[in-house]
Formats: sequence, C-alpha cells, structure tokens
Amino acid sequence: MKRTSSLAIRTASAALTALLALSATACGGSGAPKSRSGGPVWAEGQGATEAVGFMRVQTPAGAAEMKGAVQHGFQDTTYLLSFAASTGDAEAFVADLRPEEALRANIPRDSTTYTTITPWSHLGLPEPETQQKVRTASVCPPCIKDERRSAVQSITIFVQDIGDGRARVYLKAF
Repeated sequence: MKRTSSLAIRTASAALTALLALSATACGGSGAPKSRSGGPVWAEGQGATEAVGFMRVQTPAGAAEMKGAVQHGFQDTTYLLSFAASTGDAEAFVADLRPEEALRANIPRDSTTYTTITPWSHLGLPEPETQQKVRTASVCPPCIKDERRSAVQSITIFVQDIGDGRARVYLKAF
C-alpha cells in the first residue's frame, strides 16, 4: 500500500511540474508573465476644453496657464486640468467642488522615485505630489449627490501656493 501511494504522489508531482512548465512557456518562456500592450494613451487633440466639459466645472475668469489632457486607460478615461488663479479664486473654485474634507497639507514625495500612470509632465507640469506648499483633497460626486457631475466618479484636487497671492489648481478626474 505504501508503494502505491508513493507512486501516486510522484506521478501527481510530475504532472504538476509539467503543467507549471507549460504555463511558464505560455507566459513568455522565462516564467515571467507577458507584458500587456496597448496601455494608457493620451488622446490627441483633447485637452482643457474636454476636461472642463467632463468635470462640468467653470474655471475662474482670471484663470491663466490653463492646461488639460485626456488619457484613455484600460478601464477608465482620466481627465487632467490645471490652471493658475488668485488664491481667493482658487479657494472658491475648490469649494464649489464640495470636497468631503478640507484641503490638507500634502507631504511631498521624492521626485526621483515617484511615478504615476497619468503624469502631469505630459502637460509640462511637475507632479503636485512632489511639490512644496501643496494641499490636497478629493471628492466623489456621486457620494455627495452632486447631480452636476453625475458622470464623474472621482476628482483628486491639488492646490499649490505659487506665491504673490496666486495658486495653481490641479484636478485629476475619472
């Protein structure tokens, strides 16, 4: 009886090893999974106008340096919007978004190691997460029943003090 169970264990072990080898070969030969192609892509010709339209926001009349982009990803389309305005206008703009909590200080991340799939560098801007004097919050329009933005699932907000009574607003939405 011992001999039969030992033979069964060795046979099962050999079959499992063969299956794992076949699985590794199917994933690229080296045992590593194949990388996916067709990752997130920036939509050509789409920018601030499309981001404003999707987020259904009205930027302050004195807003300058308006930049935007649209990125189609695996599951979601992400909209980026940034502009500079007076600190008062930026604060009023953010209040209209109705974040769940007050803007809080952002602890800057190391710019040499921080990466993101939707980089602000696409717009020639630094990553707000890596900058000094940045406050952040988020808003879930469906959670707060903001019918104006019913198609928007989430907006991440960054506000950076850029001096002289001005602020740069960064919005990332999907």
